[in-house]
Amino acid sequence: MLTQNSGHLRLEGFSNSWQTLAMLTLGIWAFGRDSSAVLVDETSIIAAIEEEKLSRASGTGGIPRLAVARCLEQANAKIENVQIVGFPFRPGISAVREAGFHFHRSLSGAGPSAWIHSLGQTFRQATQIRQIRGLYDGSGSFLFLDHHLCHAASAYYTSPFDRALVLTLDERGDMRSGSLYLAEGEELRLLHPLRFPNSLGWFFSRVTHLLGLRPRRDEHKVQWLSKDGHPDFAAALRKVFRYNANGLPVLNTRYLGGGADEDATFTEAILGDLGIERRAVASDLQLRASLARSARDVLEEIVLSIAERYRKQYSIDSLCVAGGLFLNVFLIRALETRSGFQQVYVQPVAGNSGGALGAALLARKRLGRPACQPLKHLYLGPGFSSGEIKAVLDNCKMIYKYPPGDEQLFAEASQVLSRDKIVAWFQGRTEFGHRALGNRSILASPFSEYVIENVNHYIKHREDFHPFAFSVPAEVAPRLFDCSANCRFMASLGKLKSDAPRELERFSFEGGQVRVHAVEREANPRFWRLLHKFGERAPAPVLFNTSFNLFGEPLVCDPREAIRSFYCAGIDALGIGDFFVIK
Repeated sequence: MLTQNSGHLRLEGFSNSWQTLAMLTLGIWAFGRDSSAVLVDETSIIAAIEEEKLSRASGTGGIPRLAVARCLEQANAKIENVQIVGFPFRPGISAVREAGFHFHRSLSGAGPSAWIHSLGQTFRQATQIRQIRGLYDGSGSFLFLDHHLCHAASAYYTSPFDRALVLTLDERGDMRSGSLYLAEGEELRLLHPLRFPNSLGWFFSRVTHLLGLRPRRDEHKVQWLSKDGHPDFAAALRKVFRYNANGLPVLNTRYLGGGADEDATFTEAILGDLGIERRAVASDLQLRASLARSARDVLEEIVLSIAERYRKQYSIDSLCVAGGLFLNVFLIRALETRSGFQQVYVQPVAGNSGGALGAALLARKRLGRPACQPLKHLYLGPGFSSGEIKAVLDNCKMIYKYPPGDEQLFAEASQVLSRDKIVAWFQGRTEFGHRALGNRSILASPFSEYVIENVNHYIKHREDFHPFAFSVPAEVAPRLFDCSANCRFMASLGKLKSDAPRELERFSFEGGQVRVHAVEREANPRFWRLLHKFGERAPAPVLFNTSFNLFGEPLVCDPREAIRSFYCAGIDALGIGDFFVIK
């Protein structure tokens, strides 16, 4: 129940840390794929979730009605309690820039289709804004913010730094594809924008398309495919960009084909330079892997050159990054090890979903409150009580165990895992972002002989080139892996050390690299305890961790989805809240 007290909203009977709602700000991404909502108060991030996890349609775009409602519900608040709604998008400026870009392209012989497309896009955005104003009219005010400023804010304000270079890179936002900021205190000073179509995100998306995969959806497959290839085509792909006087990449328009805005494809000139035919790409897996590796190498070269140049120019030791391109863990590892920065921080929900976080924090700053909010964890989505979970289990006529206490639950799960079985683990609040960090995870023993076959073929139904992530207690991780703080969020790679069990070597690639998820006790005490319990039965407290989702669906969010996925796959057991289910 909400009551008024000294200008603050109090939550009666509500025990969470945001009991006093003095000021709420809401960030919303609604102008493309992966729409999301983030709710913050004066001191903390209260809730964050993508619309897809609630709609159950991967990549859901548009107005995130369900996500906004769930965020407010988690805070026991209403839209009227929100002071400012921030959006990482400036519709007027974006429309003018886009119209100018496509008009210029039409004069250059690209044809009128892109110009017509841009007019339609502007009309759709105007309609969407009217809908948003109607839906959230009860809130204090709306704040439309530069897309890349929001990416930069999401990175710097959630970092542990008080001075940093901030680099954002994606495909396109507000007709910009990147930006460089110098951050000091709470101020972000724009150094250079990167204007579309000079876009590294577009480049990597077009490589994804060239490989026969889905652009803006399968870029993660390209990064994993690249580990099995050779940089045979890097020299040809380097021709796609040159550098301007500021050391920023400029697209060679010889390779920019027809189509509307970011849907433009590579011209046939790229195939000529590569010395391949398009049909050969579709049929030759090794060729595809080498194309992916070449694109990755070129991407890393360009980003490293930018980072190194401005590190030296501003004599700065810390780097923050965000934007969809930085979901690439190889790129993050390259920045950590080869850029010369002492500290590198990636905002782990680096894509457009995370832009809503930056908008919420900038809105809070507009209210005169501290913007900085070092990120401790990503468990910001919906959670469910034991009573709610039990009601669903009973409704589904499930036979389950109710172990007397956490230790017995961990003992049951670790025993099943040590027998080479696979366990789905559904605990606490849903993760924000696409990575499962121990609350919506499928777990398996890395010491099992058939774990790759069982998980990739019979549960996830995915290609063999997808690697597994090792989850390990954070205090144990430095003994087994050379890894950074970004591995708390599975946002970078690590490297096996000599003390790591030999059984883990078969899962490494490119000189011992592996995916690492370092689990901190304070952030996820249940998962941390399960890892240690498993370690009592295994050579090390290390488990394979992959996302609890099937058949291209989003990460499971509620208990009913968890039970359905459990029974639709070859998963042997389910640890769901305080309950344990064995098939």
